[in-house]
Amino acid sequence: MTDEQRSSQPPQGQFDPDYYVQWQPPVIPPGHGRRVVRIAIVFLSSVLVLIALVALWGSNLIALPGGRGDIVGRVAAPAGGAVVFTGTDLTEIPVAADGSFIVRGVPSGRQILYVAFAGTAWEVAVDVPNQGTVDVGVIMVQPTAEPVQR
Repeated sequence: MTDEQRSSQPPQGQFDPDYYVQWQPPVIPPGHGRRVVRIAIVFLSSVLVLIALVALWGSNLIALPGGRGDIVGRVAAPAGGAVVFTGTDLTEIPVAADGSFIVRGVPSGRQILYVAFAGTAWEVAVDVPNQGTVDVGVIMVQPTAEPVQR
């Protein structure tokens, strides 16, 4: 049986059992299969490295070694006594009488700024630039309920 006869389909409407018994998969030249596998491995590895780099770039890990920055802003509270601090340094920084504050030496990258007032804290997400200053603007804080008097 020739290759042409072996690769052709049996005629429509007829069943040829010898066609399925004698069929053989196409022959891949020696070394060609290994080459395809190597190309696939290199391609998939490159895609995996690219995905890892994109994930690392978006995370806070890539920014931490870069340096530190400052956070400035103002807290608008009904009375004095508000403090600010970050999740990396829990040292409370009192807010000035006019409500302004500055937090120095914050690791660059995505950070959380906490504003505490009257027993309640608010979270503000901040992207701190490397060797720069970010202004968070005015943060409005108001207690939503009065404490119970006994």
